Amino acid sequence: MKYITEMLYSREKAYPIITAHSGCEKTPDNSLEHVKAAIASGAECLEIDVHESGGVLYLTHDEKGEYEGCPTLAQCYELVAADEKMMMQCDCKSFGLAEPCMKLAQTYGIAHRVLCAGSVSDEDAAKLDNGECDWWLGMWHSDHEAEELAENCAKLRAMGDRYRMVNMDAGMVNEGVLAKIREYGYHLSVWTVNREEDMRRLMSLPEVWNVTTREPKLALKVRRELYGI
Repeated sequence: MKYITEMLYSREKAYPIITAHSGCEKTPDNSLEHVKAAIASGAECLEIDVHESGGVLYLTHDEKGEYEGCPTLAQCYELVAADEKMMMQCDCKSFGLAEPCMKLAQTYGIAHRVLCAGSVSDEDAAKLDNGECDWWLGMWHSDHEAEELAENCAKLRAMGDRYRMVNMDAGMVNEGVLAKIREYGYHLSVWTVNREEDMRRLMSLPEVWNVTTREPKLALKVRRELYGI
């Protein structure tokens, strides 16, 4: 079984994959309806947010005092396991969640189709390196995007060639960032891209290998027009 990133690198023709952001196609955020809509849309990957309480992993963006009514990650994995082509991005909302997300995915036989993003510490990433799960380096808003990227790319190099995807807000993508991405030989995953004009601009950049959007059907239409895929 190949890891997600390895599958991307092995493609004969490079084109951006489409990830359905939580709440895609006007479904509630972090809902099972979102998961079903993402699978039905034709997107290659879906994204959800993860918190933990009492040893249970829940789909939610914000920490809550009471998690009753929140779907569990196990319920989400069950749906994803039924579609052998769907990949999945777990946006860990606190450190220490990547490993339990991976272990739970292993019980459903989908760990090779799951990647972790968001709050992943160096310690978390080291554990993932010994497991069956991908990790995409997350970057947030900074006044020194290119400098921050250069510093973090050193961490990626230490992890090996498998880890070469940088996940960042689309608003951070500028010429300085693109230059650093090219210099280090890495690739970009951008979020959250919902406007057609932004999709066209970003999908046209060879550095962009993943576009995360709440409008996966529109993104797939744009990609077909640009790449025929």
